[in-house]
Amino acid sequence: MKDLHKLPAHTLKVCRGAAQCPHAVLGTDLTAELEGVLIRSGWPEFLAGMTRPIRHHHQFRMAVASCPNGCSQPHIADFGLVAFARIGLEPERCSGCGHCVAICAEKALHLEDGIQLDRSRCLGCAACARVCPEKALRVDETGYRVLIGGKLGRHPRLAHELGFYSLPESLDVLRKVLNVFMDHHRSGLRLGDLVEKLGREEFDKLVRP
Repeated sequence: MKDLHKLPAHTLKVCRGAAQCPHAVLGTDLTAELEGVLIRSGWPEFLAGMTRPIRHHHQFRMAVASCPNGCSQPHIADFGLVAFARIGLEPERCSGCGHCVAICAEKALHLEDGIQLDRSRCLGCAACARVCPEKALRVDETGYRVLIGGKLGRHPRLAHELGFYSLPESLDVLRKVLNVFMDHHRSGLRLGDLVEKLGREEFDKLVRP
């Protein structure tokens, strides 16, 4: 049995998109960047001083998904990143072949005077841009959807989405999340519980970059 005293203060799940996956929007392994922020925040020492032994439910859970499929389960992590591609359009180049419409799992595309995109439905997987033979769809920008406060257990909570950010901005959010969590920490408190206690709107104000 694993010695509970030796459990680290965090866990990090990274999907296989960080190595090789046809669905990956961004295939970068962010382990060093995320763990660097966590270590500099003082979280490991803080948790060790507050909780002995460190058990699984005390650990700060992070997850990175390279596409919206979310194989690393960012929606149930304390802090999750989901790679996202902002799609640009050139409707005048559209030939009306329909390949993009067929591949879009969110039904965010339709043909009307060239290709049209419903951005409220788009999850930024970039599948449409990959299959467009006329380059009427393209990736204009990549970054991460930041998810906060997910957890399982007796009272599960899906992480809520803070917004779309660049990597430096996302790391800044993580730093602020850890600081807020430590400022309000008490035994048995999960980050998702703190979000509910403070109110999502107030919590989000504290951690936006």
